[in-house]
Amino acid sequence: MTLRVVVVTTLLISAFGIELVLRPAESLRPLFTLTAAAYTMVLLYAVLARVLPGLRLFIRAQLIGDACLVSAFVAITGGIDSPMSFLYLLPITAASLATDRRWAMTMAGVCWLMYGAMVAFPQQLMLLSGILPASDPSRMINFLVAHLVAMVAFAWLSVHLAERIRSQGKELDQRAEAVARLKALNENIIGSINSGLITTNLSGKINFMNRGGAEILGQEFEAVDGQQVEQLFGLEADYLGEVRRQLLANRRFRFEKFFTTGDARHEQIFLGIAASNLHDRTGAPLGFIFIFQDLTEIHALEQEMRLRERMAALGEMAAGMAHELRNPLASISGAVQYLKGIVPPDQETLDLMDIVMRESHRLDQAIRDFLTFARPGAFAPEHVDLVRVIEDGVKLLSKSRESGRSHRIETDYDDERMECVVDANRLKQVFWNLASNGLKAMPDGGELRIGLHWRDERSRIELSIADQGEGMNEEQRASYFQPFSGSFQEGTGLGAAIVYRLVEEHDGKIHLESAPGRGTRVRISLPSRCPAVGPAGSEETLQAVGGSGS
Repeated sequence: MTLRVVVVTTLLISAFGIELVLRPAESLRPLFTLTAAAYTMVLLYAVLARVLPGLRLFIRAQLIGDACLVSAFVAITGGIDSPMSFLYLLPITAASLATDRRWAMTMAGVCWLMYGAMVAFPQQLMLLSGILPASDPSRMINFLVAHLVAMVAFAWLSVHLAERIRSQGKELDQRAEAVARLKALNENIIGSINSGLITTNLSGKINFMNRGGAEILGQEFEAVDGQQVEQLFGLEADYLGEVRRQLLANRRFRFEKFFTTGDARHEQIFLGIAASNLHDRTGAPLGFIFIFQDLTEIHALEQEMRLRERMAALGEMAAGMAHELRNPLASISGAVQYLKGIVPPDQETLDLMDIVMRESHRLDQAIRDFLTFARPGAFAPEHVDLVRVIEDGVKLLSKSRESGRSHRIETDYDDERMECVVDANRLKQVFWNLASNGLKAMPDGGELRIGLHWRDERSRIELSIADQGEGMNEEQRASYFQPFSGSFQEGTGLGAAIVYRLVEEHDGKIHLESAPGRGTRVRISLPSRCPAVGPAGSEETLQAVGGSGS
């Protein structure tokens, strides 16, 4: 209907111009009347489109109406001599595009019959009235035959082309739908994988990053678009050249790198990155693909396994050494005490004997730590109130020699009572070692914060001990729980290693947070219920384990 308005308006303007130039004396009223009729029919079609139930019937009615309009237009522009008879091709073309082959050929016949009636009726009147000679009908027949052949041939060609267009249109729609499905599938796959995916051009500028990569790195694609991949991952300036050289020798190249996320957390994660070449279908190089994963947990587990293996080996060695050293040490200590009682020594001899006794006691404490580290004894969990256990420990800690006047101990508990199934003696030892280390880390004074908090819907309890000391660097943090890595002059360096082993026995997790100048915080997560309950262990008191600082 919109196209009909455009065609009618164009014909009106064209015919109006032609009539003014070539036939200025003739009236334009018939042309205006026909144009008004055409616009009225368009309005009628617009109304009928809302009420007619059958779309096919409505289309055929419009086509017949168009043929009538064309016939009237040809009639007022000269009839058989009108140059506008080619307009019959418009409804024939519309029928070919909008209907089937049979109706298109029928429309060609209808248009020819209308043209014939419009031409033959006035011609027959002229012959009967004697205006035209008898030979003139041959001219009319020639026109009718020529228009019949033209309309039928045009209808056949239009139908053929319309069917080709419809067939190719369906095929194109199917291909477009298949391409859309493949594109959507590709986007869904790339967007759903947990691994990060980054593509670059040949110079290393980033041109794509998937959603998983944005989540891992904590940066949106808009923030890294066009950035050099070396700059993003914090690599050396010429590292892409090394990637090229490695990919020439091997089809893939893998490396690992620590990375600080770009979001508000600024968390340091450990990435495993695999690089490969990016090619098009012909094999021409387009750039590089970097696939990366967050291996922070796996890296931590690897470090933990190495630490466990090292501690197990050292534990066996410590147990053997402790048993070998304890008996000679007891003999030495007993012999010195005996000599001190029967031999009248001078002051120098007394000083030497005191040194022997003091160092023997210190060595005996080291042997105790060795034995605790190697063979802690039977695990004896029981229901205890952790708040009561920590409060008792805080009272003894405030009276210890590690606590000075400039030290402050603050506590923070989620509840007044927080019950858990743990080995109370082992937990006392864990608390004493960590808390005393916290006080030692603040020789000039400071605040030691101790907290107990519920986690994971009360399925776990977290014990946190934080000091305001000098803190530790990355190397010190990595070796903190390893045996013989203590930084204090007093102690054996086994305190933190013992803590790690005792927490592990409780199926707990220990996490260390520290930075130079920002103090140290140790968080211990324990299950509220322990998986196993064994026989009662040794009844070591808090004072007995107080000397095993790291």
